[in-house]
Order: sequence, then structure tokens, then C-alpha cells
Amino acid sequence: MPFYFRPDQVLTSFKRLASRKSQGKTPMERTSSLMYFLSFDAVAKKSAKDILDFNPDKSEGKENRKLIELEFRKLVLIKMDESEILQVIELSKISNDSKSPEKRISSNFLTVPLKKASEQAAPYLYPKRPSTPLIKMGQSATGMKWGMKHHDGWPQNLPKLFSEIVAPTVFTDLAIFIFRDSSIDKIENKNYVDVLSSMITEKYTPSLASFWIEKIKKEQVFVKHIKDPFNDFHEPFSKCIKDASHYPPEEKEIINNYIGYLENLLNENHISFKPLTRE
Repeated sequence: MPFYFRPDQVLTSFKRLASRKSQGKTPMERTSSLMYFLSFDAVAKKSAKDILDFNPDKSEGKENRKLIELEFRKLVLIKMDESEILQVIELSKISNDSKSPEKRISSNFLTVPLKKASEQAAPYLYPKRPSTPLIKMGQSATGMKWGMKHHDGWPQNLPKLFSEIVAPTVFTDLAIFIFRDSSIDKIENKNYVDVLSSMITEKYTPSLASFWIEKIKKEQVFVKHIKDPFNDFHEPFSKCIKDASHYPPEEKEIINNYIGYLENLLNENHISFKPLTRE
């Protein structure tokens, strides 16, 4: 019998992905970079290819464009009807945007950086800001004018996109959000680590899956917010969304988890900490 993540658990995990910086464009830029990377990796998994061709004048390129738009839609879209489009523009936030996810990735990613990559001689690295490339594009980088592949340094660079997120369980919470409405029917063990490991392995490339699963296993020591995460029936995550407002993080819990994370690092490295005192 299939089961699903409870929408209230998804909402809790989603809120924990909030950035400590509430102003500026950085959180939105980092969210976009993350979602484009995950969309690309999912298409690479389906295609079983290291390099994907996005040439708009070739049938393969057109198909890959449709596939990456579909994967992006699955990641960010919360609800769409005649009156509104609710989607993720920034982690922890649901926004009412008139532009569909497909138009967002097409105009902001496929039409801008990818097109620039097809026109320049040097490899095009994405994202450029922050300087944490996850993808490389262009003829000299991939052997294809409209080619795209993983950047060699993505395992070191991906965690940097989460540097402003306080909660120490980013990879766990992100995975729960991504699989928010997915049917879990190929695994009977209702341990969240096993469930997420199975689903990540099925959806993403082996290199990303093994990296992600390792992170989730390391985060277990900080997990206190996942107790009964599953339902035996599907209740859409969109039902949790009352409006398109910002859902503030649970500050006290997040700060306590972060303190625990820092204390653990100090203990692992045998570093003593003496609190500062006023004279």
C-alpha cells in the first residue's frame, strides 16, 4: 500500500529552509540555481547521459528543453488554477507569480546563460553569483555548442548555496519538500532516511544521489522535528497553504539546533570553548 509525507511535516521542513537574510536577491538567486541544477540532474538521470544537448534547432535539444522545464515545474509549483499560480521563488516562501514555472526557466535560464554559453569560446560556468559553479556549458566545456554537464566541483559548491540557512538539516528538509506529493510504494520500511534514500536514488544521478544520502545520514543527529512523517493516504501539500505570504522559521528550535551543531563540531575537533565574560 502506498504512503506519503504528511503535508504538515512537509510544511515544517519547508519553513526550516529559511535564510537568515530576509532582504536582498541572494536567497532567490541561490534558490533558482539550486532548482535549475536539480532539474538538469534529473534529466541527466532519465537520459543516462553525462552531457545533454539543448540545441533549440534539433529534436533532441527540443526534447531536453521540455524535460528540464517539466522537472523544474515539479520542483517549484505548489498550485495552479485560473486565478493564481503559487510557486517557490525562494526556499521557505510561497509566492503568487503570474509567470508559469516553464516560462521562468525558459526566460531566466535557457534563454540567458545557456544562450550566452553557445555564443562564447570560453567555458560558461553557472551560477556565477555566488561563485559556486554547479554546471558548465558551451562548446569548449562540453564539446557541444548547446551542451550542458555537471561542473567538476559541484560536490564542494552545492553546500555553499545553503550557507545562509540556519537549520542544520538542510539536505533532509529539502528532500522532504521535493517529494512532498510523491507516492511511496516501493519500500515498506517507514524510516524517513530509508524512504528518502530510495526516492533520491530513483530520481537523481548516482553521483548526486550518493552525495545527498550521505548528507542526510550525517544530519540524523540533529533531527528532532521528524517523528511521524507519513500518511497512508495522499493529502496535497497545497492544502497547507493559506496564502502566498512568507512563512517565518521557528526561530527558537532552529537556533537550538544550530547551537547543537556547533557544539558537536567543537567536540569532534577537541576544541574547548570558553564563553566571553564582561570585566
